[in-house]
Amino acid sequence: MQSKPAFIGELLGTFVLVLFGCGSVAVTVLYGAHLGLMQVALAWGIGVTLAIYLTRSLSGAHLNPAVSIAMVVAGRLSKKRLPIYISAQFLGAIFAGCAIYILFGPSIGAFESTHGIVRGSPASVQTAAMFGEFYPNPGTKAVVTLPLAMFVEGFDAFLLILLILALTESVNEGRPEGAFAPVLIGSTVTSLICLTAPLTQCGINPARDFGPRIVAALAGWGAAAFPDQVGGFFHVYILSPIIGGCLAALLFVRILEPALKLNQKSIETPEPLCPVVKTMKTQLIFVGGFLGAGKTTLLAEAARILASRGKRVGLITNDQAPELVDTAFLSGGEAGVTEVSGSCFCCNFPGLLNAMSKLELSSNADVLLAEPVGSCTDLSATIVQPLKDYHRGHVDVSPLSVLADPIRLSNILDGGHAGLHPSAAYIFRKQLEEADVIVVTKSDTMGSTELQTLMERTVRMFPLAKVMSVSAKTGQGLEVWLNEVLGRLDSGNQIVDVDYDTYAEGEAVLGWLNATFMLSGSEVAWASVAEEILSNLGARFDTLNASVGHVKLLIENGSTSVIGNLTGRRETLDIRGLRFIGSNAKLTLNARVEMSPSVLELIVRECLAKVTERNIRVETVAWRCLSPGRPMPTYRYDHLVSIA
Repeated sequence: MQSKPAFIGELLGTFVLVLFGCGSVAVTVLYGAHLGLMQVALAWGIGVTLAIYLTRSLSGAHLNPAVSIAMVVAGRLSKKRLPIYISAQFLGAIFAGCAIYILFGPSIGAFESTHGIVRGSPASVQTAAMFGEFYPNPGTKAVVTLPLAMFVEGFDAFLLILLILALTESVNEGRPEGAFAPVLIGSTVTSLICLTAPLTQCGINPARDFGPRIVAALAGWGAAAFPDQVGGFFHVYILSPIIGGCLAALLFVRILEPALKLNQKSIETPEPLCPVVKTMKTQLIFVGGFLGAGKTTLLAEAARILASRGKRVGLITNDQAPELVDTAFLSGGEAGVTEVSGSCFCCNFPGLLNAMSKLELSSNADVLLAEPVGSCTDLSATIVQPLKDYHRGHVDVSPLSVLADPIRLSNILDGGHAGLHPSAAYIFRKQLEEADVIVVTKSDTMGSTELQTLMERTVRMFPLAKVMSVSAKTGQGLEVWLNEVLGRLDSGNQIVDVDYDTYAEGEAVLGWLNATFMLSGSEVAWASVAEEILSNLGARFDTLNASVGHVKLLIENGSTSVIGNLTGRRETLDIRGLRFIGSNAKLTLNARVEMSPSVLELIVRECLAKVTERNIRVETVAWRCLSPGRPMPTYRYDHLVSIA
């Protein structure tokens, strides 16, 4: 169920946020545990920060209906998922209110008895304020009317959500590193509480207010939990934050975001370090497709063919982390190779431009072949359209090619998930939907009739795309495909509707490992080592019924190398290259498998440990194991850019 992680994340995160915040208010009222507003505000801010760290990989950590509604307005959340977020947020806040009452119920009763407070009377607002907000703040002498209270809560939400967008959207190059953003968001909440809590208790969050308020009403406070007879509770603490958040979203997407993009436009294209004489614009060919489709092998063969035609070729690889097999493998050819690592092209558009500029300078490239991350989609809206809009005088973008493994493609056409998590299969379908050219790879593995039938079915399902077939192994169709993409400039002909929550989940279900090792032994047959490692990994993944995006390894010694991969179950294992014997070698290993990074790391280490039983010493040079973060494109166009 695609909505399950988001529901769990929002419920759990809101629970933590409200528990820390309302708990700090309760201990202040009951025990005088905090000496001033700043301490309470810090407790709220820390609660917000921890809740975001806890749940952002599950749901994006909205934790506030005003934030979720603002994200819909900003186009960051689909309307159909909004009820999931809001229901989870209110439920989490109610659970937190119950926890507060369970923890402090006896103390609340004793406090009321000591101070002569009758629960449910107007005087009981003093204890009810542990749960919901009131204006004016019962602990101050502030003068606050209903209109002023509405303005304060709306203004607070406006500032909070504007800063959330500024701190997390990749279009803002001044934002902090992603790992630090939750701290600053929590600090924003702390600052707002210090500023406006004396007026309205600084609610900002409809779920944080209404959930515990319901608990208070049911626990004996009754009407005292909703003391304003003119609807102030609803207008101040629910409606106003939503309005303020929506206004912040509109300001960001209609004014700030375009301004930030315009600023990027002026700085993204690096000036050449030295004059480069070119008679024609560089032609850029994107070769997308899901993990295991054969993109890297096709790029290597395409570069060889283009070089034989007298073209100067540059290759751009892309991954969530460095230490990429594709880069090491392609670097063995004659074409220049540059890697964009750390995020996908769409989330690091300046990095893509820098890679293009570097290859044009170092290789004077006529043609650039770029391979996006295999789990990346929405390329037309996030890469192709911005290139056509901002850089049409510098580069010609060829039709977007999407490669498809025939087995996975056939299953998708049958309505299945291609052996993938439903959200990962969603990414694959979206890749196919946005393609200008769909390329069925590995045609040598199918009979001609079977292949023709598959292509006809693909045309019926995706009629807007040109459907072709190739075999990088035999060379079948490669020349025809190259002629097609080199002869056309009508790139990015469709923009598809992408649910970024499902997209994020589809990437997050994958454990992602990149590692490099130095191997040493006595006269080792390195091809057999490669086969043993992949076979053992495949067996473990099959036992766990874990879907494999791909597992690649490259063992090299100077210009001699062997490369192997898994693109599914163990029987998909393939070893290519020279079966050389030597004493030392470098191993680069990449794995994309549907499991947690911690489990993937354990399995890989165990399989590598078996290699040492052959008296081979394994020294770790680099090791990165992660789960991809939520895609946050630098740009996302909602319209096609004409190059006429």
